[in-house]
Amino acid sequence: MSLRELSRINLNLLVCLQALLEERSVTQAAARLSLSQSAVSKSLSRLREICGDPLFTRTAHGLIPTPRALALKDDLRPMLDGLWNIVQPQSFEPALCQRYFRVALPETTNQLIFQKSLNNILSQAPLAKIKIKNLSLSDIQQLSAGNLDLVVLPSDLDCGQKRISGLYCRSLYANQLVCLVREDHPCLKQVWNQQAWLTLRHVGMGSVTDKFSIIDRTLNQLKLKRNIVVAVDDFHNATGVCENTDLLLICTQQWAEYAMSRYKVAMLPVPLNIDPITHELYWHQRHQQDPAHQWLRSFFIRHT
Repeated sequence: MSLRELSRINLNLLVCLQALLEERSVTQAAARLSLSQSAVSKSLSRLREICGDPLFTRTAHGLIPTPRALALKDDLRPMLDGLWNIVQPQSFEPALCQRYFRVALPETTNQLIFQKSLNNILSQAPLAKIKIKNLSLSDIQQLSAGNLDLVVLPSDLDCGQKRISGLYCRSLYANQLVCLVREDHPCLKQVWNQQAWLTLRHVGMGSVTDKFSIIDRTLNQLKLKRNIVVAVDDFHNATGVCENTDLLLICTQQWAEYAMSRYKVAMLPVPLNIDPITHELYWHQRHQQDPAHQWLRSFFIRHT
């Protein structure tokens, strides 16, 4: 394509398409871009005309991208990031920053560390927007693809981070794993050892057949297994289950200390030889020299 032909394509249309692909809603895309819904709808009509494809179909659950739109998504975000880096000024003023940052965090990191910095971040950069999501196993791939800016990952979790090129990593903090039980649990009055620990039923995080945690991998090597009977997706709910049942929860000591100030729970050691878990900050090389990204990373690094 010649430069003359390329000049006919409004870059704002590509920005609108990226917002629609991420939000799957005209209303939410319009709010994110500070545009009217009518303007976004007109941009979508123009995109359909240029691409010769409907790009999205409307359903009761939002916009569903067509195969053509999904194919465009793979190239669109890296291209927009590249364009942004081209025009990014060498000096950075947080007060003028209008970036949309996307961060994936374990619930404990979000609750105990990042939220303490959030008011300072928003005070320095009142025009910035931040999407915070709970960590999932696919987030390292999303980081590599350009769909996330930062990911905090526990070192015991293998999400392929060591096999993906172009990633930078910074260790943040280490924390020992411990057990939580309700504060009047019978086990608190008995001998606490590995046999007693394995006799108890457990709360799992995410799955009743967890194979990813260092606890279960270590037990498997010892030809042992714990009995996970309830699984939840977040630590607040897991701690609530622990408070109201005889089930045991494994978590970091940092979370346990936080939980004991808010729930009727008690802490016990994990009767297994497990090294402390290090939480690590990951970002892609495309953002290594980005001043705005460096500024955001500093809030993680300075508070650990």
